[in-house]
Amino acid sequence: MQRAEELIAKATAAGGFENLSKEEVDEFGNIAAAGSKYELEVLKIYPFTGKSANPALLRLEEEMSRRQMKQKEMATFLGISTARFSNILNGKSPINFKLAKALHQKLGLDGNLILDNV
Repeated sequence: MQRAEELIAKATAAGGFENLSKEEVDEFGNIAAAGSKYELEVLKIYPFTGKSANPALLRLEEEMSRRQMKQKEMATFLGISTARFSNILNGKSPINFKLAKALHQKLGLDGNLILDNV
């Protein structure tokens, strides 16, 4: 976390993250994603989002953010319709086996995390 603090200080001094190099922004994103994953999977700390705090969906949203993908792009990448993907993110539709498999194989989400939260 010391490196994350260094990058935050550098970004603050430079006037924002947009003034860091792409490599530094990517590095910070990876550090943040690793910290979030640790909090979710090891510490079982779930942020309140106003929606259901489903850890699998939270990880999916983090992965979308890390990859800088919009819902439509992620839906296409996972092989499902945009409408179905939106319903899943909003808790209106469950994650089925085909999607669970895609989340694990294409995004590297922990299979146990997915299965424990469907």
